[in-house]
Amino acid sequence: DAGVDLVAARIREIATENDVPIFEAPPLARALHKAVDIGQEIPAQLYVAVAQILTYIFQLRSARREHIAPPARPNIEMPET
Repeated sequence: DAGVDLVAARIREIATENDVPIFEAPPLARALHKAVDIGQEIPAQLYVAVAQILTYIFQLRSARREHIAPPARPNIEMPET
């Protein structure tokens, strides 16, 4: 869908402009796109996967601030469909 691609491109652009790390997880992105619209609550079955990414991002920001090695990229746990 062209609209989805435009939204994704704009999100990446804004992230890059603001030095926000970009974490690519295509299976999770597809699951979220299929399950919710922007601004809606994340489905419970995807909480763990999203929490893993948020944890990684907070750890990455902390590592950057403290000038230490970045954390290992997590293996995202996706629920069975």
